Amino acid sequence: MNNQKLKLEVTNVFHRLGIAILITVAWVVGFEFLISLGGLVMNHNWSSFVVGLQGIPSTLALFINLVLLAYFIVTPYTDFKWSIQNGISRKTMWRGRLLALVLSTLVIFILDELLSLANEPIKSPRTLLINFLILLTGVVTCQAIGNGFGLLNRTGKWIVGIGIPVMLIIIMILLLRMLVAMGTSGLLLGYQHNHLVGTLFNNVATPYIVWLIYFVIVLFLTRLFNNHLQLRRD
Repeated sequence: MNNQKLKLEVTNVFHRLGIAILITVAWVVGFEFLISLGGLVMNHNWSSFVVGLQGIPSTLALFINLVLLAYFIVTPYTDFKWSIQNGISRKTMWRGRLLALVLSTLVIFILDELLSLANEPIKSPRTLLINFLILLTGVVTCQAIGNGFGLLNRTGKWIVGIGIPVMLIIIMILLLRMLVAMGTSGLLLGYQHNHLVGTLFNNVATPYIVWLIYFVIVLFLTRLFNNHLQLRRD
């Protein structure tokens, strides 16, 4: 029974995400084609028309990634209601959405790389791995944000949605002011004299360790927020 519910959850995510991606592909291809066709009608330059069409793969890759990220921000509460209506527990829902997230990210990443072959050479295995981890981390982060927003009512979403960007901007401004006050050159010089810090930042494994810690924390938040989702009337 649990496996059936898990498959049902995964199928639901793929169905909704697939529809969103198909609509996006239709809009991007149609719009890019019409723009290129309009240019051809005006200047009768076939070379320009072909060049315009060659830009479609890179534009598609960009928008497909945006749809993937946006889906896991926007849909947690909607999928939660659907899951409850179909007798799917929070635990199974979280496992199903996580499995769907990983699989859909992998599929879209492969599609991105195939589209990029139209304008770029084949990347090295290390670059491919790093790019996949970056995309996967971004999508998991979006799911954590979406699950967090799913806990809020409409007013809370407006408050948090406006407040967090404002806080981040203020923090960035304060950090920039602090760096200017301290003197960037002096700060870098201090790092150079600190053997421990220098060793840490020169260690090849450090970025992966930092990534793993961040990934585990965000994954924990997705589960935490998911377990506290409640049906609302607003």
